[in-house]
Amino acid sequence: MFTLSQELVKSLPKKSLDELKSFEQQSCLPTFDYNTAFNLGCQLRQWGVENFPTKAMVIDISLPSGQCVFHTTTNSGTALDNDIWVARKKKTVVRFGCSSYFMGQKLKSKKLDRVEDAFYIDSKEYAVHGGSIPVFVQGIDSAVAILTVSGLKQEEDHAFAVSAIIEYAQQLKSAEMEDSNLDLD
Repeated sequence: MFTLSQELVKSLPKKSLDELKSFEQQSCLPTFDYNTAFNLGCQLRQWGVENFPTKAMVIDISLPSGQCVFHTTTNSGTALDNDIWVARKKKTVVRFGCSSYFMGQKLKSKKLDRVEDAFYIDSKEYAVHGGSIPVFVQGIDSAVAILTVSGLKQEEDHAFAVSAIIEYAQQLKSAEMEDSNLDLD
């Protein structure tokens, strides 16, 4: 069972931009297609319910083109507002190529309060709060998808998204190794 580390959640605000980038770069999948998106989304939903049984979250996986390939909620209690947050966080990832949380921490590092001042973007369309991350595939430099979580505290949204995709990638790699071992028999 996947369990989100609360130590990780608490440590995020203290991490440097380089440390955040390094952590996020671990969220690399061996492959990605529509089946991967569906299976990843279902696994994230299960882990979300297990880790936050009383909280309502939206989980979204979309392509950089904007096409949604998975979208669900974990419990009752989400609202249209969550979907608006998802859209704004996603837009940040597509524009800047890094997580929405990273961009929020970058804003703080510049000692600025408004995204309009730091990045010349409209805060009604972009959100620099945790929860949206680029999904990478080994050997490809640009994101193949965007995973977005909304409904928790921003550090929890971010830590859950990155940690869960790292765990899922490890499961995929283990399954590939088992399959290749079976081929040798």
